[in-house]
Amino acid sequence: MSEASRVVYRFPEGFLWGAATSSHQVEGNNRWNDWWDYEASGRLPYRSGDACRHYELYTRDFDMAQSWGHRAHRFSIEWSRIEPEEGRWDEEAVAHYRDVIQALRQRGLEPVVTLHHFSNPSWFLRKGGWLCRSSVRVFDRYVRYVAQALGTEVRYWITINEPTVYAKHGYVLGDWPPCEKGAWRKAARVLYVMGKAHKAAYKSLHQLLGDQASVGFAHSAPLVTPCDRGGRTADRLVAWLRDLALNRAIFYLAGIARIAPWPARCHSDFIGLNYYTRSVVQYKRRGMAALMGEECWDEKRPERGVLSDTDWEIYPQGILAMLRKFARYRLPLLVTENGIATRDETLRSAFLREHLRYLGDALASGVNVIGYFYWTLMDNFEWALGTNAHFGLAAVNFETQERIPRPCAERFAQVCRSNVLDLDAWQATDVRDPQPVGSAAS
Repeated sequence: MSEASRVVYRFPEGFLWGAATSSHQVEGNNRWNDWWDYEASGRLPYRSGDACRHYELYTRDFDMAQSWGHRAHRFSIEWSRIEPEEGRWDEEAVAHYRDVIQALRQRGLEPVVTLHHFSNPSWFLRKGGWLCRSSVRVFDRYVRYVAQALGTEVRYWITINEPTVYAKHGYVLGDWPPCEKGAWRKAARVLYVMGKAHKAAYKSLHQLLGDQASVGFAHSAPLVTPCDRGGRTADRLVAWLRDLALNRAIFYLAGIARIAPWPARCHSDFIGLNYYTRSVVQYKRRGMAALMGEECWDEKRPERGVLSDTDWEIYPQGILAMLRKFARYRLPLLVTENGIATRDETLRSAFLREHLRYLGDALASGVNVIGYFYWTLMDNFEWALGTNAHFGLAAVNFETQERIPRPCAERFAQVCRSNVLDLDAWQATDVRDPQPVGSAAS
C-alpha cells in the first residue's frame, strides 16, 4: 500500500490522551460509603473488598500509564474518605489525594478530578441522599473543602459523573444503592437536585480558583434511534422522548442549555461525554414504555452490531453522532469514558480502533474535542457486576494484584505517543497477533 493511500488521523497538539478510573472501583476498602454498606448487608451480589488496592499501589499504576504514553488521567476523589462523618474532615485522606495529584504531575499526566462518581458517604444516604434539596448545600461544602485543599494543582474538574445513570440504577432498576425499583418520580427528583448541585459546584470552583479551573460534568450519552426508521411514527416519537430524558433534560437542569426565550448563564466550561453504545427503541402500549419505548433487539435487523460481554451493542459510528450532537452547545468536548467489556482481545482492539477513527472524523468535521479517556486503565470492581466485566487496558489478577497489559494497551500507546492514528498499521498489527489474551483469573 502506498503512503498516499494510508488512512491516517492526526490529532491536535496538547490533546488529552489517557484512561479513567473511579475511587470505589479501584481503591479498595472504602468502608465509609453506601456501596460498602449495601455490599456487607447482602443487598448487592458482590463485595468490593480490596478491589485493585489502587489506594496503595497508585504510583505503580501511574508508572504503567506513563509507559504507555498517556498524557492525562481521570480519577475520582472518594467523598466518604474526605468526610467519613458529617462535618468531620480527614486530613490523612486529603494528604493522600494531594500525593496522587503530585504523582500524576511528576509523570507528566494531567489530573482530571471527578468529585462524585456514584458512591456517597453512608451518613449522606441515611439523611436522604440526593432526594433532599439540602444536599446541594452539603455537596457544595465538600466541593469547596476539596478545592481549597487541592485546587492549586488541578485544572480540570468534573463535578458529577453520569447523573442519569445514577438515577436509573438507584431508583428505576433498583440494582444500586439505595436499591429502589420503579421509583420514577424519585429518579426525576434526584436528577433535579444533582443539576442544582452541579451549578452550585461550578460557581464555587470558579469563585475559589478563578479562571484556573475548567469545570464540567460527565454525561452518559447513548445514541437513541427508533427501531423502525422508515415507518412507524410511534417508534420515532418514543425515541425522541427517550433522547429527551437521557440526553437533553440534564443539560437544562445543570444550567448548560437554556429554555428559550429566557437567557441563562452557562454553568460549564466543557462537556464530558461517556459513550459506550446505542439504544434502539420501539413503542409499546403499557407502562413507561408507552412514553419512552423499550429496547428493540430484533436479531433480524441487518445493522445490529456485535454485543459486548455486558450485552451492549458495539456501534462505533455513534460516538461521531453524539459528538456532533453535543457540539451544538458550543463548548469543548472531552470524551471522559469509552470502552468495552470483553475477553476477546481482537474485539477490544477493533472497538478501540474504530471509535478512534470516528473521533478523528469528528475533529476533521470541526467538532472541538480536547481529549479522550479509555474506560478503564485496568480491570476493576464494576459495580453490580463485580469483577466479571473486563474493561481494562490491563487485566488484573485480584489474588496477587498483578497487572497484565493487554495487546490493545500498546496499540493505544502508539497513538498517545505520536498523536497519530494509523489505521492500516493498527490493523496489520492485529493480523500478526497470536491468540487473543484472556483476562487474569479473578
